[in-house]
Amino acid sequence: MLTRDEAFRICETLLAHTKSAGAEDASITVNGSAQSHARFADNRITTSGHAEDLQITATAWVERRRGSVSGNDAGAEALERMARDAVQIARVSPVHREYVPTLGAVEYPDSRSFDESTAQVDVDARASALQAALEACRREGVTGAGFHIVNASARAAASANGNRRYFRTGEGSFSMTARTSDGTGSGYYAGDHFDLARLDVRQIAEQAVSKAVRSQAPKAIEPGTYSVILEPQAVADLLGFLGNSLDARSAEEGRSAFAAKDGQTRVGEKMFSERIKLYSDPQHPELPAIPVTGEGIAAARMPLITDGVLENLEYSRYWAQERKREATPGPVNYILESTTPAVARDEMIKTMKRGLLITRFWYVRLVDPRTIMLTGLTRDGLWLVENGEIRHPVRNLRFNQSVLAMLAPWNVEAVGASERRSPFMVPPLKLASFTFTSMSDAI
Repeated sequence: MLTRDEAFRICETLLAHTKSAGAEDASITVNGSAQSHARFADNRITTSGHAEDLQITATAWVERRRGSVSGNDAGAEALERMARDAVQIARVSPVHREYVPTLGAVEYPDSRSFDESTAQVDVDARASALQAALEACRREGVTGAGFHIVNASARAAASANGNRRYFRTGEGSFSMTARTSDGTGSGYYAGDHFDLARLDVRQIAEQAVSKAVRSQAPKAIEPGTYSVILEPQAVADLLGFLGNSLDARSAEEGRSAFAAKDGQTRVGEKMFSERIKLYSDPQHPELPAIPVTGEGIAAARMPLITDGVLENLEYSRYWAQERKREATPGPVNYILESTTPAVARDEMIKTMKRGLLITRFWYVRLVDPRTIMLTGLTRDGLWLVENGEIRHPVRNLRFNQSVLAMLAPWNVEAVGASERRSPFMVPPLKLASFTFTSMSDAI
């Protein structure tokens, strides 16, 4: 990965070239990354590799016209050509009506999202962990496939107006799918952490294998509205659609679930269960993020939903300027937590009269942004719960469900302890109702 000095040398060189070529404003981003992985399938390791990359982008502005060029060559001639091409593209481009001058100097908090031991992968430890995962599959007679990956990167940015920032980040992740020999049972589990030593591959493998064994020979069940328990992975599969909807501009232009009459928003309304809160925090101890937004604003803790009340929407620099307010310091991650004592998943099961326990969703798509209506399928483990006990696995179902209704005050019955599923911290949820529209032949 690039050191701070190496990254800023590239930035300063490009800024000088764009200025000499006639740019009135410019911004440079540099990302040096390293990735290593090991993949296995059919209960054997199939591939292992390491890749490094360098991505450089120069953006120049001339009379509010924008030109941008990307490349991976840090040589002197390549950088000069990149800057010159960016300026030339800007000269022939249309006026960018949403241009905002690049940022000046900003003081950023320290980042906690990088651990040196994660970037320096111990291949022997990785091999040992994967061997334990394969042994778990063989022991239970299931077929496993999975992916162990470590990403590390150094990111730098600089602007003609004096902004300079450099951060490192890293993450290790492991995901695994297990299938039974009769082809009727499937289990999935995944985990990630910025500290590779805290990524428990054995526990992830055991969860995937257990779900596969327990989901064999599922029975058909009629679609309809059921009480459900969503495991953390299932919550993470849906939460991103809520996060993407928390945009002030789309709300004020009447295009989102948080739009109100006459260009107003629903900020301040109690739209969600008071059992939950949602916020962003780059310094969260389990989910630290690079403390800067995509536009270069210093990131800070940002409440989004508190005691069920919508507190904030995200304002970009341009839209904040239009509305004569400050751009928001996030969100850069999403932490969904309980406001009441956390309830364990097993306790949720014991208190359920009749409903479904859901491992995860897949092929999720947005149907209606005004209600955050989603459709998708259950996958890799779905069980019927009756009178406080798991009765038997059931065939997968397609769902049509509004996230607003899912998290409404009347629908959230219990919330568990939050777990990391980057870029989220999410708990299991017990919901009074969730709508399924058809059966699926998928396993």
